[in-house]
Amino acid sequence: MVGLTEPQAKERAEKEGFEIRVAKTSFKANTKALAENKGEGLAKLIYRPDNGEILGVHIIGLHAADLIHEASNAIALGTRIQVKVDTSSPASEPIAV
Repeated sequence: MVGLTEPQAKERAEKEGFEIRVAKTSFKANTKALAENKGEGLAKLIYRPDNGEILGVHIIGLHAADLIHEASNAIALGTRIQVKVDTSSPASEPIAV
């Protein structure tokens, strides 16, 4: 997990007056996990739809440690979700929206 949890994001959104969205996907959509017969897992992305700010990412499953660094870098660099989607690689399928 990197960034805010969903409750933390909701609290911040209420204080600062913005909306959040949560996108979830199963690792069954990840071709790398499926190739290894390990389709169990989940990726969750918490973001602001108004400006694309990534608030938090949770990844549970095979190679989660290999994937979470991309989310950590995106949050640290202030990458907006539209840019991240356009540059996603097959290895990062679980975190692309």
